[in-house]
Amino acid sequence: MQQSAYNFALFEEHSAAETQKNGTPRIRAVEGGKPKTSKMQKHAWNVWTVLMVAVLLSLTILLIQSKATLTELNGQVRQVQRQITDAKSEYNYLSSELGERTGMARIEDIAKQLGLMKVNDSQITYVRLEENSVISGSETSVSRVAALFQSGLLNVMEMLDP
Repeated sequence: MQQSAYNFALFEEHSAAETQKNGTPRIRAVEGGKPKTSKMQKHAWNVWTVLMVAVLLSLTILLIQSKATLTELNGQVRQVQRQITDAKSEYNYLSSELGERTGMARIEDIAKQLGLMKVNDSQITYVRLEENSVISGSETSVSRVAALFQSGLLNVMEMLDP
């Protein structure tokens, strides 16, 4: 039993019927065929084809240019993001450094090294101004002696503590 897909004899019969005795295929003419076109129509078709090719070519070039621009801008975005990350890490470092340098314990140590002391309540002087903002003070001899004694005591303490 043969399958028709592999029956090559079917094809040989057609080719044998279409060929003449001398081995050339028979040609028969059919009325109609390809419609005749004028020179104007051929020229219009050629112009239309050239325009379509130009439009497709320009669209392709624009697509490639837009992809190149997009790639360039993405590179710039990545570079700016790296700069932002670097700036943030530097900000964090400087903030922690500032926190260390302005800590109360460090300031007290530096103040002690410089010979500074904490303020006492006796060192605070409040001045009350009169209505017309004129300061007038009458210094008594006791207050002058106390101020001299205080400044002398501070000078002695400064000499003792290098």
